[in-house]
Amino acid sequence: MVLMNLNYRTNYLHTYFKTTVVIPDTNESNYTTVWLLHGYTGDDSAWIRHVNVEKLARQHNVAIIMPEARNSFYSDSDFIPYYSYFIDEFIPKMQHLLPISKDRSKNYIVGSSMGGYGALKIAFKNNDFFSKVAALSPITDIEHFRDNPKSPMAKNTFDSIFDSPEKLAKNQLTNIYNNRQPKQEILTLCGDQDFMHEDNVMFKNFLSIHAKGRYTWVPVEGDHSWNTWSQNIDRVFDWLEK
Repeated sequence: MVLMNLNYRTNYLHTYFKTTVVIPDTNESNYTTVWLLHGYTGDDSAWIRHVNVEKLARQHNVAIIMPEARNSFYSDSDFIPYYSYFIDEFIPKMQHLLPISKDRSKNYIVGSSMGGYGALKIAFKNNDFFSKVAALSPITDIEHFRDNPKSPMAKNTFDSIFDSPEKLAKNQLTNIYNNRQPKQEILTLCGDQDFMHEDNVMFKNFLSIHAKGRYTWVPVEGDHSWNTWSQNIDRVFDWLEK
């Protein structure tokens, strides 16, 4: 098993960003790839701190790429135009450096919490690149997240990213879906004690109508924590492999 810690200067963001990559020892040149996104306050090491990512890569024979996103919400802001960087620089760089496939059918994106929002947003806006997307306890309504008293993100930090009503609306997942009409296979799951459970159920109802036949909802026990995500990540990877 290959575990790589990449640290490079991005010309797009004019700073250094980290990425952790796991690749099986099967010596292939065209690996199916899971782009695995972390949540708020996390970094590229978040998943390997809580989950046996090497075991997942070995069992499913996939490359797993875990980029650092800081607290960018996987969105463009005046401070960090992260979404544009991810699409225009990060993905091409990884494809150049690593033995991974460019085939849509072999690229999946997964995330938890803020990373779940990022995975859904990036997938919906890039239907030609990602064939499957899975989100664990995703932030499905960013306006509700901002105003939720249990939200860990300060409102002024949130407002520095989504700095106008127009930008907030433009980045709502339901609006992105309606505008782009993506055709991916989609899975979401959320714990029954999660502080965003109601928002996730509302999003489930939306996708059950608009992505009928391509959407899987997985209700689980648990709260908004790594306990819930680590207990359910195997079923997500099993679903990806179907």
